[in-house]
Amino acid sequence: MKRGELLVVSIEDVAKHAGVSIATVSRVLNRTGYVSEDTELKVLKAVNELDYKPHISARTLARKKSQLVGIVMSKRIYELLDKDIGKFYGIILDAIENNVMMYKMTSKRIVFEEEEVSGCDGYIILGSDMNEEEIEEISVRSKVVLVDHYIDGLRVDSVLSDGYDGVFYITQKFIDNGFNKIVHLHGLLKYYGFRDRYTGYVAAMRKNGRLPVSIEYDELHEEVDNVLKKILRDNIPEVIVCSNDVIAINVLRKLEEWGYRIPEEINVVGFDDIPNAEREGLSTLRVQKSELGFNAVKRLYELLNNQSLHPYKQSLYTSYVKRNSTII
Repeated sequence: MKRGELLVVSIEDVAKHAGVSIATVSRVLNRTGYVSEDTELKVLKAVNELDYKPHISARTLARKKSQLVGIVMSKRIYELLDKDIGKFYGIILDAIENNVMMYKMTSKRIVFEEEEVSGCDGYIILGSDMNEEEIEEISVRSKVVLVDHYIDGLRVDSVLSDGYDGVFYITQKFIDNGFNKIVHLHGLLKYYGFRDRYTGYVAAMRKNGRLPVSIEYDELHEEVDNVLKKILRDNIPEVIVCSNDVIAINVLRKLEEWGYRIPEEINVVGFDDIPNAEREGLSTLRVQKSELGFNAVKRLYELLNNQSLHPYKQSLYTSYVKRNSTII
């Protein structure tokens, strides 16, 4: 290298630093093809540590002052981040913070019940705890992207998983394979994600002339024993479709404790594919959690730089991961 010449970090350097192939780095940066969330995070950390700038955005990024992104969440979500129940949001948050750095922006976490949502160039609002009026007030004065949330009629950008399609798909799959007694155990329907998944279940059951049977369960404040006793009291189901993995794992453990053979007697399906799902052998619908974080940052960056300003809802399909808790 000649004197005064800048050291240019290449994609090969990123691949070597992350311990992956060049093709894998390319897939992560260009959002093409499947890459596991662990590998994706390794690549993004390598990008940040080496200060690698993808060619397309390098000149633009160099001209811009660092923009501050507020990552807004509720106290409930913040307190869950270090617990198994909060792994879903923890993975999304890691992806957001890593990708903010990749776009040469900075970020700060904001717990909206404890501090004012102000002083940032734009905001990524994580989860569905903030009400419509609060979100609308922020969106009037700042650029906003919602993650894992959507509000009917509010023209704010949203990035979320397609819970309706995922639960419709798995319910239909069991029906197509001859299963009739399918129960849906869902979280509180005041949250959009649970409501979306519940609606998918009901639609699939009604499409096939079956009566939907669903029970609400608050996994934070309610024992799974009582809920399961209600489900098992009248007619033992062939399948229990749960609206997240935490609920499903609670169900799985309790059924096994009570002597039920899984999946021979009862199939159990989760939603999200948190790390514990694999350890427990739980079949589940995988949400592309890192993808949610990456796309939210990309979208906010576009808004902050006056690109493609018309708001849109970006809904990512889930994929079914079969493990030991289901026959099919």
